[in-house]
Amino acid sequence: MDKRMRILLLLVVAVVAIGRAQAQEDMKLLVGADYDMYFDNREFVDCPFGESQTIFSSRLTPTLGVKWDEHNKLVAGVDLWSDFGNNTVTFTKVRPQIYYQFESRKVSAYAGIFPRERMIGEYSEVIMSDSMRFFDNRVQGVLGQYRAERGFVELSADWCGKYSEASREKFRIMSAGKFFFDNYHKRFYGGYNFMMFHFAGSKLISNCVNDQVTINPYVGARFNAFFDFDVKLNYVQIFQRDRDNEELYRRPKGGMLQLKMSKWGVYLDELLYVGECLHPYYHSYRSDRFPYGYGGELYAGETFFGTTENIYSNTKLGYKGSFFGDTVRVNCYFALLYDGVGLGNRQVIEVSVRLLKDISLRKKR
Repeated sequence: MDKRMRILLLLVVAVVAIGRAQAQEDMKLLVGADYDMYFDNREFVDCPFGESQTIFSSRLTPTLGVKWDEHNKLVAGVDLWSDFGNNTVTFTKVRPQIYYQFESRKVSAYAGIFPRERMIGEYSEVIMSDSMRFFDNRVQGVLGQYRAERGFVELSADWCGKYSEASREKFRIMSAGKFFFDNYHKRFYGGYNFMMFHFAGSKLISNCVNDQVTINPYVGARFNAFFDFDVKLNYVQIFQRDRDNEELYRRPKGGMLQLKMSKWGVYLDELLYVGECLHPYYHSYRSDRFPYGYGGELYAGETFFGTTENIYSNTKLGYKGSFFGDTVRVNCYFALLYDGVGLGNRQVIEVSVRLLKDISLRKKR
């Protein structure tokens, strides 16, 4: 058995043992499994800001945990990654999930290594692209959330890179909030997305510290006219500095319109960005060690926001639905992308399965 699997199994046993030792009368055993499949075929021949390729991968996450006092959970799991077409290895990656969760009607808190989907913020692709959400699916740190009748706010700290010879030191702080101006119909709203990404050096790379701050406030409206409409107007402001090469921050900015209309699960989703290049260090970097730039290591957002033509359009036509008591979710769409130079397209299929069973450990009398 793989060493990492043996360690995980020992941790799972420890979780159950600790839970039973501190057992309350309402103690429950949690047994679950999550499955995600991601297919993304990209045709970007005429687009300088995208790479043509096909991404086809899946992730299975069995979990085991305990729940007590209705508010507390201790969970251990493991992400088992498989790349379609790779017949040389069983799993390309094996990564743990181990976390504590507190949850009440208004407040949630997480500590440890937990799924990114626990975050409820509406982070746009300026901050994190669809593919990055799939492959960087864990938060390694803490998350706090507060929910009210008219909105929510959350804050997370993700330590995503350990200082070592193989890895640069990295951490990402993210926050989001949303508030509905009209409490009854919830038609008009405002909110924000925020990210601060610290991208430092390693034992082999020094004096290459980058700071990146993204501020994304927005206002929007929801209404129904046969179709369900959601219109959102965003302002995007970036502050970036390569400390080794520049004394002042670069401050690219722009405006973004998001329009979505849907009916019976079918939707048309339009994103139009007009503004400056948000990825100035993606390709350009004045050092022999990084002649091609920082690329995706520094930027988690959609690469098309690096357009130098001051415009980016992404139009999606797709279907999103859930089945069997919301245990199976499907999202598939065809997208046309324009970066001011060329027109590209994507065909995306996402399938998710969420299974969870709680077993009471109440002692029989």
